[in-house]
Amino acid sequence: MSAPHDNAPRLEMRAIRKVFGAVTVLREVSLQCRAGQVHAICGENGAGKSTLMKVLGGIHAPDGGEIRIDGQAVRFGHPSEARRAGIAIIHQELALLPHRTVAQNIFLGHEPARWGVIDTQAMNAGAEAALRRVGCHIDPRTECGRLSVAEQQMVEIAKAVSLDARILVLDEPTAALDDVESQKLFDLIAELRRAGVAMLYISHRMAEVMALADDISVIKDGQLMATLPAAEATVDRIVRLMVGRELSDFYPPAAAQPPGAEVLAVEQGGNDRLHGIDLRLHAGEIVGVAGLEASGKVELARALYGERRFTRGTVRAWDGKGAARSPREAARRGIGYLPDDRKREGLGLQQSLRDNAALTLRALAGPFAGAASAQRARSRIDALLNKVEVRAADFEMPVGALSGGNQQKVIVARWMAREPRLWIVCEPTRGIDVGAKATIYRLLRDYADAGGAVLVVSSDVAEIIGLCDRICVMALGRIVAQLPRGASEEAVIAQAVRHDVAEGAPA
Repeated sequence: MSAPHDNAPRLEMRAIRKVFGAVTVLREVSLQCRAGQVHAICGENGAGKSTLMKVLGGIHAPDGGEIRIDGQAVRFGHPSEARRAGIAIIHQELALLPHRTVAQNIFLGHEPARWGVIDTQAMNAGAEAALRRVGCHIDPRTECGRLSVAEQQMVEIAKAVSLDARILVLDEPTAALDDVESQKLFDLIAELRRAGVAMLYISHRMAEVMALADDISVIKDGQLMATLPAAEATVDRIVRLMVGRELSDFYPPAAAQPPGAEVLAVEQGGNDRLHGIDLRLHAGEIVGVAGLEASGKVELARALYGERRFTRGTVRAWDGKGAARSPREAARRGIGYLPDDRKREGLGLQQSLRDNAALTLRALAGPFAGAASAQRARSRIDALLNKVEVRAADFEMPVGALSGGNQQKVIVARWMAREPRLWIVCEPTRGIDVGAKATIYRLLRDYADAGGAVLVVSSDVAEIIGLCDRICVMALGRIVAQLPRGASEEAVIAQAVRHDVAEGAPA
């Protein structure tokens, strides 16, 4: 699978140990990666993968062990030192400055200068070249805060590639990307492999790991469980090492009963991003919405939640009312919404996880709610946090300190407390581990089986197929196909691509 290279490792991490207070996060973890090789690192959220990469990137100093690059021991006191040593990291959590342009973010800290002044023209040209290399055509003068999550992820990838690194770390790089964008990334990885770049690839998507990796290391609770040649690994074995149990049926079974009463109907709905939307949602079913980036799938979710209102067509809801005119009205009427970007739109990162989970209950509480009702709400929230299996030392700790999977479970608990009739769920398992995914899938299925209606918007086609009772495919703001449960990945992608290409072709 890998390109020819010599036997000497480009990177060695030997017995790395890291301690935060009384907690040992990494316990003598060792791995190596050669030039032209992809070494995958798997593990549940909180296993220590990201901490290990932060040690490599100079963000954390190790409390034991050593790092060697091309046989030479190195120690970094700052991320800039790691960058100068040829290490670039695409972090799972996007860290772009929203009010800076794409070009300014790509060249942050190493801006091209002319006569002591930043050369904006050269910076824009360099950013455009880096974006083109990753198959992206964003205007480099655009402010990053105006980009979608997927576009921001492509900028992060371009930023790392622009450094011409010898060692590249990719931490959940496809979490926000659709299949077409992911394929562009895989093509880039093949190019970097041929150029002799050593790559560490962290992902919860087993299909990607099996397709890309030469070696696979599994970390659990800060310990290295095993390093396997990809040719000898299986998905079942990797998952068993990660979670300590067998991978049985990953997705919950289909609904035992046929769909119930109609909960919501849209006829010829539209706005500036949506056109001719016909959609019906029923109690007891999970309906999936798939499509490429900019297909309109997230815009549909936001229109149903009242954030970007329909301006055309009709909407009928179970309560006899029309479309929600605002998110507050939607929540009050019984429509829940899990956003596609949990950190930017869903959580107060410095607030406790208990406060985050209680946010909607408190926002919609009556003006005369007293201490007794507040105590009942707190008890209910704590019970729900336990039910969704949030792993935290204390429910008063900042939610920003939790792993991505636990953060997502906090938002799930928030809406379970409201018991909505319709639950709109965007990217429910983006960047979370297999154990947390299975928990969230089960909770959504249980919610639907209890009579709720669920709309799942996801870039993960396998997730849509495995979880949903019915699949809507979107392209260019329209629902272009409806497919039954069990439709193939190829069928879903073919519908999305065919309509996108046909309708988006220039006249």
